[in-house]
Amino acid sequence: MIEQFLQWLNTLGFPGLFLVMFLEGSSLPFPGIVIVLSFGYLFSPGYLGTAVIAIGMSISYTIASLIPYFFGRKLEKLFPNRLQKGLVKGKLYFKKYGIWSIALSRPFGIGNYISYVAGMSKVNLLNYLLLTFLGIYPWSFTMILLGDYFNGNYNAVMDFLHSYSIYIYGAILILLICIVLFYYRKTRKQKGQNEVRARKEAHH
Repeated sequence: MIEQFLQWLNTLGFPGLFLVMFLEGSSLPFPGIVIVLSFGYLFSPGYLGTAVIAIGMSISYTIASLIPYFFGRKLEKLFPNRLQKGLVKGKLYFKKYGIWSIALSRPFGIGNYISYVAGMSKVNLLNYLLLTFLGIYPWSFTMILLGDYFNGNYNAVMDFLHSYSIYIYGAILILLICIVLFYYRKTRKQKGQNEVRARKEAHH
């Protein structure tokens, strides 16, 4: 049974992996992590290969996350009751961390609810897409590597995550902060250059 499952995943290849991430990003109840770990075991891509694959995974997830985002933006009153509890948690998380919760929550289960909350809060679309990508990329990278290391064994990965959760989440947080600071400095520099250019044009 397991061998057949792996053969099926191997036949699907990268399109299958990206489809899994699309389903995960759409907030559908889907065991994405199990399949992603299995793909990591099948591909065994190494660090550089994983970095590239994670980009494709993150793009697929980010595009799919527009579904709950726009659902929250336009159809808030139509949410089914089973979503309400998760949305309450999502709103509290969003209130605590602001728009950064879009990135910070992605490695966790509450991340899917944040997509709805971001839409309900009318978060700028470009900011939403960027933060979603930044948040899911470390998760994608880590899951592929862990799938390779633990041969796709879900229980072994979960035990590892529970044992070293503080270090893993800390590393993810540091990576996110570095990425955010990089883009912040880049944006600030660009803004400064635009202001200087505007002053020069005003003098002329």
